[in-house]
Amino acid sequence: MYKVVEVPNEILRVVCEPVTKFDKKLRQTVDRLFDTMYEYDGVGVAAPQVNLNQRLAVVHTDDETGPLVLINPEIVETSGKEVGLEGCLSIPGEFGFVERHETIVVKTQDMKGREQHVKASGFFARAIQHEIDHLDGVLFTDKLAVPRKGTDQRIVFMGTPTFAVSVLERLLEEGYNVVGVVSQPDKPVGRKRELKPTPVKECALRHGIPVLQPEKVRTDYADILALEPDLIVTAAYGQIVPTELLEAPTHGAINVHASLLPKYRGGAPIHQAILDGEKETGVTIMYMVDKLDAGDMIANTIVPIEQTDTVGTLFEKLAVAGSDLLIQTLPAFLEGWIEAVPQDERDVTFAPNISRDREQLDWSQPGEAIFNHIRGMNPFPTAYTLIAGERVKVFSSEKTTGTGEPGTIVRLEDDGFVVATGDAVAIKVVELQPAGKKRMDGSTFMRGAGQKLQVGDRLGG
Repeated sequence: MYKVVEVPNEILRVVCEPVTKFDKKLRQTVDRLFDTMYEYDGVGVAAPQVNLNQRLAVVHTDDETGPLVLINPEIVETSGKEVGLEGCLSIPGEFGFVERHETIVVKTQDMKGREQHVKASGFFARAIQHEIDHLDGVLFTDKLAVPRKGTDQRIVFMGTPTFAVSVLERLLEEGYNVVGVVSQPDKPVGRKRELKPTPVKECALRHGIPVLQPEKVRTDYADILALEPDLIVTAAYGQIVPTELLEAPTHGAINVHASLLPKYRGGAPIHQAILDGEKETGVTIMYMVDKLDAGDMIANTIVPIEQTDTVGTLFEKLAVAGSDLLIQTLPAFLEGWIEAVPQDERDVTFAPNISRDREQLDWSQPGEAIFNHIRGMNPFPTAYTLIAGERVKVFSSEKTTGTGEPGTIVRLEDDGFVVATGDAVAIKVVELQPAGKKRMDGSTFMRGAGQKLQVGDRLGG
């Protein structure tokens, strides 16, 4: 096996020399090229990618076309054009749309130097053209297709919470023609039960965009259709959208969902990712269908989850990532360049909305799970426990050592108290809110109400 070289290695810009010797060494080189391609999980490798100056490449896109050796290849016939997404082992992590011939005929030589012709189409043809470019010192990034922005398209945006505001703001900043916004009905909040507009509605009104707020969009969608959208974009709207509305726009309806689908379909994917101790999550843009988060996937992006992340911080990260992904994806999507991928139903998991009974801490759980529970509820809806029968919200904690009966205070420290869990990982509560009090750090609590605590006190109920 060879090591694949990466840009800016100079060999990748060399016009390679023809192969002139068809001997045992050539066969060994070809075998090593295939080994390298399979090890790097690629569909093709050209000689300059492994630091060899030869007009030699290998391709294997599927078993129907089989592994192909290209020796001194030359494209002699072409027909059709199509745009597709490409990447390259020598440019890891970078992808772009490239226009290629849809069908080609390649004149090449076999391992004995005999001339042969290979006809290829579709992805097989794309892979061959990509590798032949390498032999001429050309990278796919030299040929990137630039889609029109499509800002003349009429877009209806559907969303409700702060997460969706970031997506709407980016659409407007980029000049897209948002002709209407659909959001959930205003809801009463606070002790006075005053109606409060949704964050998305507030954003739309600031920009002078008409807002619709149907109680049940499944039946009350005529006014949305009257806006004659070319595309519907949704983000955390909060209702299932009927098929009649999804299929009306020319480009359909797409959703910006805060998880790496098919994992975490549902209304609380950000909470659930932290609750489950995931190390990464992300955003998926998918087609909307009349089934919860089940549409074909158009694009996605990965976002790491740090140990310091809470629902609040991760919401902010994913809002930015989702906005960026949508803006990057829309031009190519509107051009019809992106082929959506069905979700694998075998990998589906769900993230239902957080119910009240899930907010209470279960101290019999392992410490890591409790630590994730606390940050997976911060700042909303907030985890809680009972101290002397009083409900206390817990916003932040630290993992430490300590054993004892689960839920028992095992140490009192200046900046918090330590509680035993279901294993050797104890939890130190460092930010909390007692009933009827303001949110405070552990030091403040320990100087006040925390003075009443004693080692051995039992939390929970």
